[in-house]
Parts: sequence; structure tokens; C-alpha cells
Amino acid sequence: MDKKTVIGIILVCAFLFSGGGLFFIAGTGTVVGLAGMLGAAVGGGGDDGGAGVPGGTVCDPGGETLHANVPGVGPYRVTDEQMGNAAIIVHVGEKEKVPDDGLVIAIMTSLQESQLRNIDYGDRDSIGLFQQRPAAGWGTHDQIMDPDYSSMAFYGGPSHPSPPHPRGLLGVPGWQQLEKGAAAQAVQVSAYPDAYTKWEGIAGQIVGRAKDIKCEDVGLSGDVGKVIQAAKAQLGVDYCWAGGDANGPTHTSYCPQGVSKGFDCSGLTLYAYAKVGITLGHYTGDQWEAGSRVRDYSDLKPGDLMFWSSDGTVGGIHHVSMYLGNDEMIHAPRTGKTVEIVQNVSRNRYWMDQWIGGSRLLKDNGGSAQDAAGTGFAGGTL
Repeated sequence: MDKKTVIGIILVCAFLFSGGGLFFIAGTGTVVGLAGMLGAAVGGGGDDGGAGVPGGTVCDPGGETLHANVPGVGPYRVTDEQMGNAAIIVHVGEKEKVPDDGLVIAIMTSLQESQLRNIDYGDRDSIGLFQQRPAAGWGTHDQIMDPDYSSMAFYGGPSHPSPPHPRGLLGVPGWQQLEKGAAAQAVQVSAYPDAYTKWEGIAGQIVGRAKDIKCEDVGLSGDVGKVIQAAKAQLGVDYCWAGGDANGPTHTSYCPQGVSKGFDCSGLTLYAYAKVGITLGHYTGDQWEAGSRVRDYSDLKPGDLMFWSSDGTVGGIHHVSMYLGNDEMIHAPRTGKTVEIVQNVSRNRYWMDQWIGGSRLLKDNGGSAQDAAGTGFAGGTL
């Protein structure tokens, strides 16, 4: 019998001796629910990100609403209003290329300061999502009440809208080496410096939902999860033939009018695998030769490359995509389209008539993880 089970039995006994009520008084004098105590004892509660990933991980555990047990607060659910404001904060940060840790810190801060609500009141002249003060130099009342402006002001850095003071997160020396709560405090200079940390768990879920990163993908072992996350982060990016490199979407002369940059099919997979140090050529033929062969569709594992041929031969391969599991794939389809997920692939006659095989590159999946550098640049034309 393990330690967690013993603790659970002790709690049940305490519950029974207390008369079977829903709550009893713990040693500190705090009213504690039995279900919450059992969850904390056996690992079923807390602010775990879901799907077995640690609390605070950037990922969406699913469900209609996000919820977690916030230390000192209790069960906490995210409303549609909060999620809408969070999406603005996250997307502003993404435009400025703020790392995920910075996005989580921003959401933690807003949760503490305003409960992720764009309110026009607070302590002294504090207002907005981050309770920024006009008197402290954050901007005018109207500017701070603009969620895009206040988010940009919080991040700061080269694009700070109200230089030179006060500094935003990106202006804090070594902010990425600080605890997230300490980084938030370095920006806010709050009278309650320890108040931000408790929000880290739910903030990770919120950022995960805003970025469409599923916990089931993060929970995949090692590099598989990283490759899938990288590809999914590009959902909605435009298709550009020959577009994409190890750093993301690129502009090419083949981008449709009005499209500044994008991916083609092999550019997207090249980018995703670059995130785990695997170099792929920007050509479907090179990528077909990389890794170990997966001949049957039923043998595919998440992260495997999938290839499609117009005539059933290697010479006819014209398109590459990535298997996500659950009979789904992600790909950059064709001009006029954006990076998308296709469901029920095995039941799609169009796709299965062109299936020729897959390639496995990741050691997590039993592949060779070889360096697969190729030549050329022309991606698929489907």
C-alpha cells in the first residue's frame, strides 16, 4: 500500500469520525472539503494542467470551460469574458514574439490584478486588465483601457508604447531566469509581491487554449509533443508555395496577392522538425528518404510524416503532412488555403487513394532521428 493510499484512508476515517458532513475543520482552522482533501492527497486535484502534464504547463486540457484549484482561492473557472481578454493578451504577445513563459506571466498578472477583466476602477487611479496607473506613466486613461495597448505596455521592450517609463516585462533584466511570480512583481511593483504565483496553473491552461495547444499533445513523450506543438502553432497561416524555413513562414514570389508570408507542405514539416534539431530538405522527395519507412497507415504514430502520390509511385509524391494521432493529420494544403487539421483521414477516399507511406524520424517513436538534410526548395504543389 503506497503512501498516498494510506493518506487517503486516514482522511476518510477523519471524515467519518467527524459525523459524515461535507466539511470539517482542519488543524489550521480552515474549512476543508473532503473531495478537495482527497484530491490533494492522492494527486487528483490541484492545478494540474491535465492529461498528466505538470501544473502550469502551457496546454488546453479540454472541456467547455477551463478550471483549476487555485491555492488560497479554491475551485476557479474561467468565463467567456476572461477568455476573450486573455486571447488579446496572448495574441499581442505572439505578435511581439514573446515566449510562452512571458505569455503565462502576463495572464497570471491580469488574473491577480483584475481577474482578467478590463475594469475602469481600482486602487487610486489603477485601471484596466493590468491595473496600470496613468499617474505612474503607463499611458492615458483611454490608452490603458484599450486591451491591445495595455498588453503591449505590460510586455514592453522595443515596442513599448509609453517609453521610457515604466518598464515592461521584456525590460526586466534576466526575467526568464526569475520565478514567474517574481517576474510579474518586477513589472507591477505590487504591495503583495507573492500574490501572482498562485495563478500559474490556470494561466498555463488559458495560454494553451488561446494557442490551441492540447495537453494530450504535450503529454506525448519528448520530441513528439514538441514537433506537434510547433505544427499546431501555425494553424491558420497562409499557404505559399516554396514558403517556410526553420524559423517559420516566409515570403516567396509564389505567395498569392495580399499574403505576406506562408508555408507550403514541406516547409511546414521542415519548420516543425527544426524545433527538435532535425534538419529536413525543403522538398518532399528528401523528406520521404528521411527516417525509417512506415508502410501501413494503421502503423502510423503521432509525429510521423505522411506522403501522398498522384500515381502510386515514389516519383509521383507531391504532398507531405504530419500524423497527429486519432486519425488526424495537419498540413499546408494548397494556394488559397491555410494550415489546417484534417480529421477521419482513413475514411477519406480522396486521401487514401493517394496514400503511399510514411516516414518516422523521432526516437520517441522508435525512429532513427537521423539528420536528414536535403537539397532544393520546392515543396508540394497540392
